[in-house]
Amino acid sequence: MLFKKFKVLIVLFFIFSTVLFAPAGFLSGAVSQKTAPIKENYIILTQKSLLESAKLFANYHKDKFNTHIVTLSEIGSKDPANIRAFLKTHFKSGFLLIIGNSSVVPRPAMYPSERVHTNSFSGPSKTETDLYYALLSENIDKDGDGYPGELWDDRIAIKPDLYVGRIPFNDNADVEKVFNDTVKFETESVSEKAVLAGSFISYPGEEYEGAQIFNGDGAREEKLIGTLLPMKKVYLFNKEGSFPSVYPCDVPLNKTNFYSAINGASFVDWSAHGSSEGAYNEAWFDKNKNGVPDTGDRFKFEAFISENDDFNASGIYFSGSCLNEHGDDNLGTALLKKGAAAFIGSTEISFSPSYFTNKDDGGSASIKYYFVKNLVNGTPIGKALYDSFTYCFDHLLFKDLEDPVEGMLMNIYDFNLYGDPALVFHTEKNASDTGNSQIGNSIDSQDGTNSQESTKSNTLSINLSSTLSGKEITVSVTAKSENPAKKERFFILFPAKEFFVSTVPKGAILDKYFGIIRLNNFSGTFTFKGKVRGSGKLVFKVVPDNGKAITKSVEASGFDLCDFNFDGRVNSKDFDILRNTFGKTYMDAAFNPLCDTNFDHEVNGKDLALFMRNY
Repeated sequence: MLFKKFKVLIVLFFIFSTVLFAPAGFLSGAVSQKTAPIKENYIILTQKSLLESAKLFANYHKDKFNTHIVTLSEIGSKDPANIRAFLKTHFKSGFLLIIGNSSVVPRPAMYPSERVHTNSFSGPSKTETDLYYALLSENIDKDGDGYPGELWDDRIAIKPDLYVGRIPFNDNADVEKVFNDTVKFETESVSEKAVLAGSFISYPGEEYEGAQIFNGDGAREEKLIGTLLPMKKVYLFNKEGSFPSVYPCDVPLNKTNFYSAINGASFVDWSAHGSSEGAYNEAWFDKNKNGVPDTGDRFKFEAFISENDDFNASGIYFSGSCLNEHGDDNLGTALLKKGAAAFIGSTEISFSPSYFTNKDDGGSASIKYYFVKNLVNGTPIGKALYDSFTYCFDHLLFKDLEDPVEGMLMNIYDFNLYGDPALVFHTEKNASDTGNSQIGNSIDSQDGTNSQESTKSNTLSINLSSTLSGKEITVSVTAKSENPAKKERFFILFPAKEFFVSTVPKGAILDKYFGIIRLNNFSGTFTFKGKVRGSGKLVFKVVPDNGKAITKSVEASGFDLCDFNFDGRVNSKDFDILRNTFGKTYMDAAFNPLCDTNFDHEVNGKDLALFMRNY
């Protein structure tokens, strides 16, 4: 009897333990219960006088988030270190909306460089940033010198715990307007139009840090961003000066066209020079006609958007300009007052390589690319921005060869969000990476020019011939007009990777890297020569400012890519040339572009490996 009772107890214990320790989903029917998803925190940090505004955002987000309103009086201090310590004690993660400008909730400084602890317009330096409040679990001042965020001394990781946005107004009426614009944008419309504007940040042959840099046409960046946006796109590019953009656009970039284009736009993005008051289109006028930007030339900077102008805004703005969020009165605050739902801009100077073509070339343009990619896939705007910071810090910190490495870290500190960090950008369909992750530097990338296989246009004809050896090609372009006094303006595009052009006749502007020759006020026949590298079909194109493009192609077999001295052999002489430029980038005086066989702007082990295969 005792034994039977003992068996019953064992069975009951087994049943009880099975129920108690069963894995989730093991039980079914009425006994099974699903665990409710844990809501993320939505924290509002402000002062008591702005509680009315804070409650608007808290009530709007209460169904989706665990909302919290924190006032400075509750913290007992407005010192940034004390605010950050309070947030770290009470919250592990979430979205943080700061209501108030920097006089209410300070925007503290971080320091990408351990050498420069003041503001500077010439290099990485002190940068005001709301990212300070996002990095709660990270020791941002490891060396304890009072300058948080130094790249080498503090060696911080960019792993944000909070996604921070700020509404930089101290008046409830101003904050309420931003709230209403945010809700309207997020709930009442589907994004249908994007405006993408690109100016130049530099011109071919321009000097920076003692070295000649590339054609920094912002159109390349904007065309790349456009591949991510599943909506109508309006492009505005620079069409002024001696070297306008070769890329086609809907209308030229100027203030009248820009304000007309942004009317009703849901997303606006630009790449240009900037100040706290506006963003500027730069045009270069080659006055001495030597084909190189120098002190004798004229550079025209003209604002295409200014904070004091009368215009209407809507949607999300991302500024690829310096200083547009500098101080408390700036272009970003003006855009919010004019109707924008959110604005992302730079508090100080920002850095991006002039050669930017690929999404992973680094600099601020890469931050922008990954932000847009995240945003159009439904990621809330604050997380979309901070996730792009993390990716670029982890993978692209050293990719920008033109600027100091601290420049990329300064970019991460620089770009701050005005607006609700939980705002979601709705499109008709989610975008995805189309695989078009770069706008190439080859002739074929200059699209949209109505190209045709013809030797005649309204005013131009093109003749092409090659030498008997097939390793050198001579290109001739003849400009004809019914009016002999009329001068022509046109581009000649050539395949830069396969066709090496060392010089062109006087009066032409040569961009060797992107394969562009520009002629202004030209009449007659223009001839230039180049050496063929590799073999295959080489395509040449003439693009008049007005009229249809003309294309011609030729099959050619030329010099081996590793035949750096063009003597018809790959031997020890070529190895000596490679050795003398090994380890250098295009920013170094001894850099030989012919040795850069993979066209990544530096001569390294990849180029050596290719050479050894051919040696």
